[in-house]
Amino acid sequence: MNIATVLPSQEDRLIDFKEVAHLLGDVSERSVRRLIARGDLPQPVKVLSSRRLYHSDVRAYLERLKNKRTSNHRSIP
Repeated sequence: MNIATVLPSQEDRLIDFKEVAHLLGDVSERSVRRLIARGDLPQPVKVLSSRRLYHSDVRAYLERLKNKRTSNHRSIP
């Protein structure tokens, strides 16, 4: 078994709320919880007693924000 089969890819790894907050531009962890409550981010995965999000889900959220900004920018006359 090689190391690539054991370690998750960057996109598949689980990250804690602190890292999510950092990826979202150093927002607060409370803001991360609000985004989850609003449904903007998916429900976290519980690993023992800690809650984690998939890195790919956070990247997808950022892409949606970027696409929304681009589409809104095009509609401005």
